[in-house]
Amino acid sequence: MKRRVVWLAACLMAAFSVVAVLRPAYAAVGCRVTYAVTNQWSGGFGASVTVANLADPLNGWSLTFAFPDSGQKVAQGWNGTFAQSGSAVTVTNAGWNASVASGGTISLGFNGSFTGGNPVPTGFAVNGTACTGSAPTGSPTTSPTVTPAPSPTVSPTAAPGDAWNPPSSLVQPLAAVWTHQEQTYSNGNLYGFKNYGWDQLFAAGGAINYCVRWDSSARVTTAQRDAIHAAVQRQYQKWMDQMLDNGAGWNNWPYKQVPVKVVGWAVRDRAQLEWTDNSVDISVGNINENAPQCAPACGRFFHQDNNYSGCPGGVARHYDHSLWLTEGFSGGAGGDWGQRVGSEYFLSNLNADNMHIFLHELGHTYGLDDFYDWDPTPGRGFLMRAGSASQITDFDKWMFRDWWRHLKSRYGR
Repeated sequence: MKRRVVWLAACLMAAFSVVAVLRPAYAAVGCRVTYAVTNQWSGGFGASVTVANLADPLNGWSLTFAFPDSGQKVAQGWNGTFAQSGSAVTVTNAGWNASVASGGTISLGFNGSFTGGNPVPTGFAVNGTACTGSAPTGSPTTSPTVTPAPSPTVSPTAAPGDAWNPPSSLVQPLAAVWTHQEQTYSNGNLYGFKNYGWDQLFAAGGAINYCVRWDSSARVTTAQRDAIHAAVQRQYQKWMDQMLDNGAGWNNWPYKQVPVKVVGWAVRDRAQLEWTDNSVDISVGNINENAPQCAPACGRFFHQDNNYSGCPGGVARHYDHSLWLTEGFSGGAGGDWGQRVGSEYFLSNLNADNMHIFLHELGHTYGLDDFYDWDPTPGRGFLMRAGSASQITDFDKWMFRDWWRHLKSRYGR
């Protein structure tokens, strides 16, 4: 879901037109590519590309491929620099992922647009050497997201003793949703993926750290900074509360309260932040996806082994999610990397009871699906079916709990 990653009304950007310059003197190459459509909507899609390095270690790489249809365009990419000329796409490494060991992988993702069909790209090559094994694409109905390639595992099933007791009217729709997810998650990664919000929460012992990516030209006061933190805490707890019955954890759920801490801000210009204390780390001018980003060395997305030895503040200053607040952005996006919404929307809803766009995208971080092209509960409305509800409904709660009962064995529960 890379996966699924996962997005509501993803706002497509203009396609790239600059052709990247290739580096000389590469090592010997052998590679295998897995390509999957992680999400598709009218005229747009999200895709993941995983490249396994089967030969010498790489110190700098360039991936090339071609779209079969002239209407297919890259709009926004991550984990590399994307360029497109005609149907040909070139992706060059980011600074932090230039080195790839023998047997290692390169994990990329992008959002794109199409005007006709959306066939699988062809001619994948790394540093000019053709790769093998491009997997067929699917058409899942989930939001796009940035995700590294997971390691396949045995698909767990809910134990016979699980307290699966949803309202009778929801049993069939919930079963349909889970079956749909099993069928649409690319390459069987529903169970193999290991960076859901669930994984991040348990890796951090029941707490979550955030980086705020301030993708705006506006200034931020100390009061706004603190209000953003408080709003994220309140909204996050709304999903966590779905796991409680009368204050007790449902089906062996261990956390009653989940502390949420903003540990960092990323900006283009330090002068935008009107505070001088060091309560949060500040990253200036580190631009990725054309937006400020906190240090990759501190990010869970980049270090799913929980090794934050390169993070200046260590594990205490690592961040699990990014809150990407983008000026002029409508709708939202969400995945294992975090959530993206408009900065104006977020600031204008700091005291709202339900920040429904943010809540929807946070649902994607925990694996919940999108429902652009089907409705398992016709006429009822629920948060994860964008536009049909403004708060977490009973159906959303039981979809959330269904994820927990299928994954909880990972965490010894």
